[in-house]
Amino acid sequence: MSPKQKLLLWKILHGALPVGDILVARNIIPISKCIRCEEPESILHLFYQCPYPQKIWELAPITRSIDCMQYLRLKQGGSWALRQRSFPQSETINKSICNAKEWRDAQPILPSKEIVTQGLRTPPGCETICRSDAAWKKEDKAAGLAWAFYDNRNERFYSHTDTYALVISSLVAEGLAMRSAMECAVNLQLRNMMFESDSLQLVSAIEGKSSFSDLHGIISDIHLLASYFDVICFRFRHRENLVWEDGLAKQALRGFVPNPF
Repeated sequence: MSPKQKLLLWKILHGALPVGDILVARNIIPISKCIRCEEPESILHLFYQCPYPQKIWELAPITRSIDCMQYLRLKQGGSWALRQRSFPQSETINKSICNAKEWRDAQPILPSKEIVTQGLRTPPGCETICRSDAAWKKEDKAAGLAWAFYDNRNERFYSHTDTYALVISSLVAEGLAMRSAMECAVNLQLRNMMFESDSLQLVSAIEGKSSFSDLHGIISDIHLLASYFDVICFRFRHRENLVWEDGLAKQALRGFVPNPF
C-alpha cells in the first residue's frame, strides 16, 4: 500500500489521530464533539459508531452487513471487515491493477545511489565529499551536529555545526546531521556529492536495506533532498575517519543551552 495509507493505519492502531477525545486530554480543545453527530469523538466513533461511517460500511462490498456498534476495539472491527470482503472477478482484477498503479506511483523517484565500503575509491562523478557526525546527550535529549565538505584532493573547504533539542536517540541525531548536511549542500549549489557517516544503521536505512520507525520522517526528507543532486552516493566510514566532525559535534553539544520552558 502507499506510504500515506500505512501512516494512517499506524496512527489508528497507536491512538495517534487528533480526534476530539485526544485533543481534550491534551488540553487543546475544551469539548470532544463529532462534527457530524455532536457525540463525543473517539477513533472508534470516527470509524464505526458515527452514523456517517455506518452508512459507508453498509455500502461496502462485503458478504454480510457489519454491526458497527458491537465492536469495542478498532482492530477487531477492521479484522472482521477484511474477512468479509467480496468482489466479482472483473472488479477484483480492476482493483488489483489500480492498487498496483497506486503502489508504483507512491514509490519515491530517487537518483541512483550506492553504498561504497571503506577502502574502495570514491565513485566517478562524486566531486565533493561531505562527512557528517553527531553527539547526543541522553539526559538532556540534546544533540550536537557537525558536517564538513572536502574536495577531490581531500582538502576541507567548508564546515558547520548546529544543535537540536528533543532528540530521542543517537541514531536520530545522526539522521539530523545527514539531513542538515544535505540541506547545506543544496544551499551551496553542490550537485555531485558523496555523503559519509559513521552510522551503518543510518546508511542502511537510506538505502532501504533496513527500517527504523524513529527515522521515518528524516529518511523521507533525505530521499526528497537527494532528487536535487545530479550524482549522489552514501557511504559508511569508521569513526576514525570522521575525527574532525566528531570533535565539532561534541563541541556544539557542550555549548547547548537547554530551554527551561
